[in-house]
Amino acid sequence: MNKIFLYSLLFLFAITGCDSMFDDELPPHELVGENAITNETSAETALNGIFSNLQGYGTMSANYICDNEYRTGLLTGTYRGTFETDGLLGFKLTEEYSYVADPWELAYKMVNAANNFIYYVEKLSENLFGENRKTEMLAEAKFARAFGHAFLLRRYGYFWDINSPLGPIIRLEPSSISNNSMGRSSVKESYEKIFEDLDYAILHGPRFYSKYRSCATTAKAFKADILMNRGEEGDYAEAIRLANEVIASDEFGLEDKYGDIFANGYSSKELMFTRHIKTPPSMDDNVGSLFKMFGGATYKPTEMYFEILTQDDKRYEATFDSVMLGNGTAARKTQVWKKHYVTSGDCPMYYMRVAQMYLIKAEAMARTNASIKDCLDVLNVLRLRSGNTTFEAADYSSLSDVLEEVFRENVREIGMENGAIFYLAVRYSEGGRRKLKDMNPNFEHDDQLCFPIPKAELEHNFVVEQKPL
Repeated sequence: MNKIFLYSLLFLFAITGCDSMFDDELPPHELVGENAITNETSAETALNGIFSNLQGYGTMSANYICDNEYRTGLLTGTYRGTFETDGLLGFKLTEEYSYVADPWELAYKMVNAANNFIYYVEKLSENLFGENRKTEMLAEAKFARAFGHAFLLRRYGYFWDINSPLGPIIRLEPSSISNNSMGRSSVKESYEKIFEDLDYAILHGPRFYSKYRSCATTAKAFKADILMNRGEEGDYAEAIRLANEVIASDEFGLEDKYGDIFANGYSSKELMFTRHIKTPPSMDDNVGSLFKMFGGATYKPTEMYFEILTQDDKRYEATFDSVMLGNGTAARKTQVWKKHYVTSGDCPMYYMRVAQMYLIKAEAMARTNASIKDCLDVLNVLRLRSGNTTFEAADYSSLSDVLEEVFRENVREIGMENGAIFYLAVRYSEGGRRKLKDMNPNFEHDDQLCFPIPKAELEHNFVVEQKPL
C-alpha cells in the first residue's frame, strides 16, 4: 500500500469512526485497513460508524423535509432567504449554495464508510464472527450504501427518467486518489446497483433488533418505496408484494391510534428506521433541529396544506397545535407541528414507518388496474386507525380519482415527516403535466427537479457532468 493511499484511508476512517449509537462511548477508529477491522467486535464499531452519519440532523433530516416540502408548495417560512424563495420555491438552485453541497458530502461520507466496511469485512474469515453474523453485518452495510445512493439519486439525479445518463456517482469501492474523478452513472444503472444492495440486505439481513440499524424487513420497505419512483414494468407488482410482506411481519405494526406514533416517539412499533442523536439538539441550536424548525414554528404549512388536511380530519389534532412560545413581551401564540414538538429529549426522523406500506400498496394497486374498492380498502385501514370515515367506492368514478385520493392521504398521513410528498408530486403525471405544477406553479421543466452537483465536487472531479441549470 503506497503512502498516499494510506493517508487517504487514515482520513476516511477518521471521519467515519463516530461514537456508538448503542453504547455510551466507543472509541473512534484509530487504525485503518486490515488493522482497523479484525474481528466481530471491531466490525461492530465500524458498522455503528456508518449509521452514525445520519446523526447530522440538518442535512438528511430537518432540512431534507424542509427542502422537499418547500418545493411541493406545502411549506412556508417565517424567515426566508434566497435559498428558500429563489432556490427552492422558485426552482432556481445553483451549485454555490452550501445547502446544495452539505447533503452531497454527508451522503457520500456514508457511502464511503459502507464501502470501507464491505471491502475489509469481506476479507475476514467467517470463524471470527458468530453464526451468520458476518453476512448479516455485510447486509446492513449494503443497506446503508443503498440508502445513501438512493438519497443521492433522488436529490441530485434524474430519478424520474430511466433513460437519462444523469444519475449520481455510484461509488462501490473505498475512495482513493486513483478513483476520485468519476462520472455519473446512468439512472438505469443507479437503480440497478441500489436494488442489488437492497436485495442482498433482504436476503441476508438480520431480524429487526434496532430502529437505528437495518433489518431484512426494513430493506423490503425501502425497496418498495424506490420501486415506485422507478415505475418500470413489474415494479408496481413487486412493490405490492414487498408491502404485503412488511405489513404481515411480526417485527412491526400500526399503532392503535394515529397520535400514538408521535407520542411514543422512538418507541413506536410503527417506526421502522430512524437516526440516533447522542446529544439531542436544543431549541436554540442553529442548524437543523426538527424541534427548532417545526416545534419552534420557523416553518409553517401553506393554505394548500390545510386544503388537504382539514380540521375535519381526525389527524389534524394529532398533527397541529397552537402553543405559546417565548416570555413576556416576546411571547406569541403560534402553530406548531405536534409530530416534531418535543420539549425535552429529541424526536425521531421518520425515514420509514409501516403506514407508508399501505399508501404504497394502494397507489401500486391503482396503477395496475385493481378495482376501485380494493384500492380504497387498503386506504381505509389508515382511515379507520385515525378515526376518520372510510372511503366508499361509489364516490369514485375512475382509478385516476383514486390516485388523487391516495396522494391526499399521503399528505394527511405522512406530511412533513420524510420529504416523500415531493417524489409523489413528480411521479404523478397526466397528459405530460406533473402534479408538481399544480402544487407549485413556479415549476416549468424537468431540469429543475433535482439539485445541481455542488461546486466543490466539480472543482476536483474533472469528469462528472453538471445537469442543465
